[in-house]
Amino acid sequence: MPDRPKSILFIWTDQQRPDTIGAYGNPKIQTPHVDRLAAGGILFEQAYCTQPVCSPSRASVLTGLYPHTHRVLQNNIPLPQDVPTIAELIRDRGYTGGYVGKWHLGNELGRPALNTHGFDVWVSTEDTYTRDRATEGYSDYHHFLVSRGYTPPDEARDGAKVFSRPTAARLPEEVGKPAFQAAACARFLETHGREPFLLMVSFLEPHPPYFSPFDNLYPPEEMELPESWYREMEDIVPLRYRRRRQAYAGRDPHVDTNDERGWKELKARYWGACTLVDKYVGRILQRLEALDLADDTIVVYSTDHGEMLGEHRLLQKSVQYEGAARVPLIMRVPGLAPHRIATPTGQIDIVPTLLDLLDQPAPAHLQGTSLVPLLASGDRAPDDAEVVIEWNGLERQISGSGELSDAREVEARLRSVDTRTIRRGRWKLNVHLSREFELYDLQQDPGELHNAFHDPGNEPIIRALYDRLLAWQRETNDTLELPNPVGT
Repeated sequence: MPDRPKSILFIWTDQQRPDTIGAYGNPKIQTPHVDRLAAGGILFEQAYCTQPVCSPSRASVLTGLYPHTHRVLQNNIPLPQDVPTIAELIRDRGYTGGYVGKWHLGNELGRPALNTHGFDVWVSTEDTYTRDRATEGYSDYHHFLVSRGYTPPDEARDGAKVFSRPTAARLPEEVGKPAFQAAACARFLETHGREPFLLMVSFLEPHPPYFSPFDNLYPPEEMELPESWYREMEDIVPLRYRRRRQAYAGRDPHVDTNDERGWKELKARYWGACTLVDKYVGRILQRLEALDLADDTIVVYSTDHGEMLGEHRLLQKSVQYEGAARVPLIMRVPGLAPHRIATPTGQIDIVPTLLDLLDQPAPAHLQGTSLVPLLASGDRAPDDAEVVIEWNGLERQISGSGELSDAREVEARLRSVDTRTIRRGRWKLNVHLSREFELYDLQQDPGELHNAFHDPGNEPIIRALYDRLLAWQRETNDTLELPNPVGT
C-alpha cells in the first residue's frame, strides 16, 4: 500500500438511507458533495449496522464490538467506561480526538469528569438527553443560539428552557445545527490539522422531526412510495412488526395526512434534510482541502442506521428489514483507487479497518475484521460473506410453547423481541426469540415482500444459515439462547 495516511475525518448522519445519495443510484436527489467523495473513494453497496437503533449502533461504530459485548443494548445507555473507543485506542500514539454533534451514549455535553472516551475537543449540539440542566448545563449549540440573540422557547422535563429539536429545525439555515457543526469542524481542522487527528462529526439530520430549511426543495408529487407501502403484511411476519404497522395506520404524528399524499410529502422533506446535510459536508471537505490536509486524511461517510420511510408502511428503525439495517458507507483513502464493493459488509469492521489503514495495532478484543483487502483489491467471494445484525429487546422470557393462547402470551411476544439476523449471499434469516422466523431471498425479493421461511425446499438453506449463526455466537460469546428454526 502507498504511504499511510495519518488522520481520519469521520462524517456520519443519523437515520439515512443509502438511496438518498446520488452515488447509490438516485438520479433525482441532490447530494453533489457526497457524490464527489464517493467518486474519489470506495463505496460499499451493501453495508449494515450492528443493530438498527441509535445508541447500540453508535457504540459499535466507535468500538468495533457488537452490542451484546459493549453492553449498550438500547437507546440512552452510557457507553461503559471500560469499553474503549477508537479515539482511546490511538490517543497514546499522538492523536488528537475531536467530536462534534450528537453522541447519544451518555455524557452528551462532553464533560471531562465523566470520561470523554478519548476525545480532547468536544462540541455538543443536543440538549435532549440532559436530565438536570441545573447541574449539567446546556449544549454548545444552545449557548451559540443565545449568543446570537435567540431565546429558548421550549420547556424540558426539568422545567428548563431549551431549544427543542423541532424549534432548531425551523431556524434559519445559517444558525441551524448543520451550519454550526461545519463551522466547528473548520475550527478544529485549522487548530489541529497539522498533527495526527481523529475528527468525528455527527449530524442529527435526516432524523426526525422530518423537516428542515430545505422542505420545499423536492416536489412531493415526484416522490414514489415502495411497493410494500401498498401491500398488507403477511400473517407470518413477526407480530411486533404487524402491530407497529397498525399503530402507524391509527396515528402517525409525522404526516399531515395519513395517506399517499401525506407520506410523499414526508419523503420529500426527508430528501430535503439529506441535501441540507450534503451542503455542510461539502463545507467541511472544502476546508480540509483548502488547508492541504486531504492527501493525508482518510474520510469516512456513514450513518448509524437506516430509515424505513414507508417500506411496509413503517417509519424510522427498530426492525430487521433492509430499510432500517442497511447504511451508506463510503471511504476515501489516499493512495487507493476509487471503486465499488458489492460484498456485504458490516460497520463492525470500521474500527479494525481504520487501525489497519493507519498502521496501528488492532487489539485482540475487536470483533470486526479489517476491510483493507477489499479496499485494495475489490470483491472477494461475495456469496460467502456474512453479516450479523442484532436486536436486543426489553425482556428475554416467553412462556410455554409460544402459542398465542391468551393476551398475556401476545404481550410476551411483543416484549421478547430479541433477534439475531444473518445475511449470507442472497439469503437473510431472522431468528426471533419469540419463535417467529423469517427467510428472505434478497436477490429475487429485495423489498422483503414474502417471508419464504415455510416455502418447500428451503429447509437446507435455513439449516445452513442457522448453523452459521450459532458459529458466530460462539465466536463472539453471544449467550442468547436462540430457538431452533429447523423443522419448525
